[in-house]
Amino acid sequence: MEKNLPSGQAGKTGKYLKYAIGEIILVVIGILIALQLNNYKENEKLNDTRQKYYIQLVEDLHKDVQFSKNIINKLQIDRQAYNNYLEHFNNTELKPMEVYNELMALNILSSTIDFNSSTIESLRSSGELILFPLEIRSKLIDLLRMQEATLKIVADNDGGKSDLLMNLGLVRGASTLVNRLHNKPELKAYLNIEQNLPQIILGLEAAHKWKDISEKNTIHNLNEVIENIESIIDMIESEMKNN
Repeated sequence: MEKNLPSGQAGKTGKYLKYAIGEIILVVIGILIALQLNNYKENEKLNDTRQKYYIQLVEDLHKDVQFSKNIINKLQIDRQAYNNYLEHFNNTELKPMEVYNELMALNILSSTIDFNSSTIESLRSSGELILFPLEIRSKLIDLLRMQEATLKIVADNDGGKSDLLMNLGLVRGASTLVNRLHNKPELKAYLNIEQNLPQIILGLEAAHKWKDISEKNTIHNLNEVIENIESIIDMIESEMKNN
């Protein structure tokens, strides 16, 4: 084509072509720079979001560790009191009412257990859990399952103990009834709860033994939860330092 053009015009065409190519290259470079800046800003935004979640997670996890330790401490106190009751059978001769009174002095109520899992649940349901490294994601999901399993075991065990206490109520009435009958001789004689004392003692024994076994299992599960949580906290804090 340039062969058919005058030499001056051919030179101008070559210059325009080089200029156009240069402009295209500059535009492409500009687009690439803009994309890199945009990607950088997006990454910074995602990193900020991730850091905020890390902070919230670590706060929740520390609360769960402290809560679990407090529950373990309460359960150990109850188990020690129950073991002290059992020791009396080795050292002294016990009368039926003494056994009854000692059983009644033990705590039959179960500790309420609840975990701060709302942040993990929110991340899982929103899909933002993908912001975290795979190992942390897996650990958080495992922790959630472990906590759910612990709560289910506690609920099932508490249900079994409640069934025993319900049956016990049919021969004893409410736990406060014996004391309320103290100044009611006629009603006390009519109900004659003392004739049911063997069943009452056996029922209380069964309920407290059930509770003791349940508490032993709960302590084991909570210690595993604590170990898992502390591992996750270490991983998250390491990630926070690196970013």
